[in-house]
Amino acid sequence: MSSTLATLELQYFRAVSLYRRRSYEPCVDLCNTLLQAGHENHVQMFATSGREEIAMESQTQQTEHTANLQRIGPRQRQRRRDLEAVGGVATPSIMPTWLMESVWQLKMRALTQRVYLDDLEVDDAADEVTEEVEFERIATAARPGSSIKTAFQPRSSTSQRRPAGHSSARSSDGRISNSARPSSAVARPGTAFSRPGSSALGARPSSRCGTASRVRATSAAAFNVGDATANLYQASRLNPTIYADRETIVKALFQFLFYHEADVQKAYSLCQAVMQGIVMDTQRVQRAQGAQGALATPTDAGRTDWWWQQQLGRCLLALHYPRRAEPCLQQSLAAFPHPDTYLLLSRLYQRLRQPERALLLIGQAVERHPFEVVYRLEQARIHEAMSQQVDALQLYRLAAKLQPINVEALASIAVGYFYDNNPEMSLMYYRRILSLGVHTAELYCNIALCCLYGGQIDLVLPCFQRALLMATQPEQRADIWYNLSFVAVTSGDFNLTRRCLQLCLTSDARDGAALNNLAVLAAHSGDIMGAKSYLNAAKDMLPEAGEVVANLQFMDLHYKL
Repeated sequence: MSSTLATLELQYFRAVSLYRRRSYEPCVDLCNTLLQAGHENHVQMFATSGREEIAMESQTQQTEHTANLQRIGPRQRQRRRDLEAVGGVATPSIMPTWLMESVWQLKMRALTQRVYLDDLEVDDAADEVTEEVEFERIATAARPGSSIKTAFQPRSSTSQRRPAGHSSARSSDGRISNSARPSSAVARPGTAFSRPGSSALGARPSSRCGTASRVRATSAAAFNVGDATANLYQASRLNPTIYADRETIVKALFQFLFYHEADVQKAYSLCQAVMQGIVMDTQRVQRAQGAQGALATPTDAGRTDWWWQQQLGRCLLALHYPRRAEPCLQQSLAAFPHPDTYLLLSRLYQRLRQPERALLLIGQAVERHPFEVVYRLEQARIHEAMSQQVDALQLYRLAAKLQPINVEALASIAVGYFYDNNPEMSLMYYRRILSLGVHTAELYCNIALCCLYGGQIDLVLPCFQRALLMATQPEQRADIWYNLSFVAVTSGDFNLTRRCLQLCLTSDARDGAALNNLAVLAAHSGDIMGAKSYLNAAKDMLPEAGEVVANLQFMDLHYKL
């Protein structure tokens, strides 16, 4: 690289400008160019520890009394003296170490922001595996797909309409039913599953595999394709103890590991290393002050830096250690009442099946900040999970008054109106969401259902067509075709109904509601054997669904097969 140091700095500041303008891909490309140039010139990063670097900078500033106002002057002279000591020539084309580290930090931040997914917008409370499992415990069961007994079983679908382990599919407000209706227009914690007949809404699936979201991991891996510098800094080989004492880069590194690399275990190790360093610093200060027997404890460390206590609890919660995460989050909350800490503790109590305790905690936060919309929404979600629909709807109305453009509150109010047999008012709220710039397949599907039950038949099929065009996931297409079958039933065209349900099963072969409805159509046409087969398949998908069980009992009672 034949550019001068000023040119390198100019490129670095250009990358910073791209980052501030949220142009993350061009920013990463420019950082890759600078990192590749530094790697070709054998620039060594993190040659000294963080404390040695701080001490060196302070000593340099004390000895510097010239009128040179250049910010990089002392480091440039230090680099020149190092080159002369080894017999080299001081050339301005070699990238200094501090610039190399800054570029690496900027690249980490850009990559993190590109695939950032707020883990408070999704919820893991609906997962079955929420108990604490020790990593050192030896597994006694075969890994999925590696056993002869389970190798040929169909792979479970990620359809959001069939929660595994639940008696029947659950709607976004906790009520169990099987009639077609729209659900909310946003993915809310605790609303990952909706009952058959509703469109499962949400821009992101709320699936976690013990680490960060699979969506983040997939998108991050796809973004690393073609990155020439990806193999230079591998997160799996990072030693957390090396970076724990570098305050300027350690937080960016944690977010990079947690959100981009989806390596929660490595991020947790980094948190532990930082907390150990905080404890050691506290002990060193107390010994210097002459304190006798007053050694630092983890509680003292939590008071020193609440942010790391919060991230420690976040990692433990993502690793399904809710009881171990509770003291960390409580210490962070005692040090600084951050809104994320309140929400994390609320999710923790909900996972432990303690919604009343979560309500009490959020109530304390509301007393401190009565006009904070986030707390009102969390209260509504908890009431919704407890099947207290009236209280939840009142809180959503309050949130809509505090923030009229809140999509979640507007969508929940629309669902409430639809439940009250008022599709016209529900349609008005959905159109309000549409005017805010939200264009999703689920929203158009819900608008179509409102038009269907509101008598605006001319808008039903165009909305469903728009929903099918915007659908990108198989689960979305399955929901749309299932709801289209109700349009066919309303028009009396049973052949079209059967075709819509078959297309629904083409997108999602494990849809128990579609199988049940196909059984009803088969029985109506006289195909008793086919109806019984569909009902048995539906029972496998929804073992405790009331409609499926009632239909099977009716078949056994009236048709002796």
